Amino acid sequence: MLTMKLSHLILFVPVLLALSCKKENVQLQQKLSNAKNDAVEVTKDTANITLSWNKTYQKIEGFGAFGGRITPFFESPKRDSIMNYLWGETGLQLTIIRGKIIRSYPFDKQSGVVTIKPAGSDIDMDVNGAEYKKLTEDQKEQIGQLWILKKAKERYQLPIMFASAWTPPLYMKTNPDSESAKNFNGLNFKCCSTDFARYISGFTKAYQNEGINFYAISPTNEPENIFSDWDASYWDSKHLGEFLTNNLRPALNDAGLTSTKIISSENAAWGTANSFLSGMDKSNVDILAGHGYVEIGDLIFGKRGLNQNPKPWTFSTGNKPVWLTETSDDGGTYDGTITGGLKLATSMHKFLAECNVSAFVYWLGMLAVKNNESLIGTNSDGSLEFPKTYDVMGQFSKAIHPGYVRFDSKLQNNSTLKISAYKDPVSGKFSLVVINPGQKAVICKLRLDGFTAGLLNAYQTTESNTRWQNSAPIAVKSNGIFEIMVPATGVITFTGNKG
Repeated sequence: MLTMKLSHLILFVPVLLALSCKKENVQLQQKLSNAKNDAVEVTKDTANITLSWNKTYQKIEGFGAFGGRITPFFESPKRDSIMNYLWGETGLQLTIIRGKIIRSYPFDKQSGVVTIKPAGSDIDMDVNGAEYKKLTEDQKEQIGQLWILKKAKERYQLPIMFASAWTPPLYMKTNPDSESAKNFNGLNFKCCSTDFARYISGFTKAYQNEGINFYAISPTNEPENIFSDWDASYWDSKHLGEFLTNNLRPALNDAGLTSTKIISSENAAWGTANSFLSGMDKSNVDILAGHGYVEIGDLIFGKRGLNQNPKPWTFSTGNKPVWLTETSDDGGTYDGTITGGLKLATSMHKFLAECNVSAFVYWLGMLAVKNNESLIGTNSDGSLEFPKTYDVMGQFSKAIHPGYVRFDSKLQNNSTLKISAYKDPVSGKFSLVVINPGQKAVICKLRLDGFTAGLLNAYQTTESNTRWQNSAPIAVKSNGIFEIMVPATGVITFTGNKG
């Protein structure tokens, strides 16, 4: 307990220093913005950043979140506001939503029809009314998800909606009495491989009939997790590869869902996904995916939370897109400060700039309590809580849109900052995200290689500022260099247009 308290104190010190330097940082940024000549004084530890337009990496497909704990989200009196805060233009502008292939749908084995809406119910029914209260908990989850996904599609025209299966229907498992994967409880291949594949395709088809065309589906969620109590299903890589090839792809094709992509394997830890996928038949996998929690070795020593140092996968991905489909800080102690925000920023940087992921999806969009597992929490009085992880997510999601491509960014004369750059090849818009976990503001000289730009706009997240606080536009100097300030213990995003 003493060690934990000391670590929290150490993490809090940079925040105090950042607050004490706020006035100085603002004055410095203003000085740079109003400079009349090239002789602006800079600190000795000036960082040099070079952006090279013509050297490119992965295409970005978007940022997203799971639709909350479905029933609390659906029942929340603030659900419309929450939708806007996550996917709306004035919110995070997320472009991906993750759903769940719920295990409890009625399923007609003969016809392959899955019923995703309880008979006689309507998605706009009053959650405080008598008819809703008559529904079972499973039925509330079913209709709740249908409302969330339909409203998200109608209001925000999200380009990517996908769904994952935590577990097959229980009667299809080796131990039908347990929803967990304990004791290697998983799909009973002797009887139910075809049935589960048709269940997934029936679910996908039923949503298509409601106007929701899933971009992709995943038959597994953390298939190696045989320890937790929640709904899960054990898979090994051999059987999963066989299931995709022999059962799922044919079932989707038979249902006319030939364009629906398959995601796999969504292991909890990035390193585990590397091991799992490397030995698996991936011929019918369209999107390679893992989650962003700490590695198994960290778990053994009691560590939880966001993976701060994921490693690039060692197997050839065959030019298939790589997605991070779930992550959060599941450490248990709520931290809405910039300390928690910088943990997310570091993790996002590592996955995007080092592991080359094309999509980054947070675990929960909202919770009815305050918890680091969600981007939006709820206070005891019903008001919404926005931790700094929400603000940090916006530093990326509001400035990097589907179709952007990561391009080369080099950092010299500094070992503290983390930088990554993204561009729209069509419009010429570009964004530079700079993370500074250090206690001092840093002055940077920014050089553009292979392109020019006239002005840079910037917004930032620190402990004390308003959400996505704008700074004055920064003009290029006569020598072609931008001089920019990166605030202490914060994240700043610069945006511009190719000249």
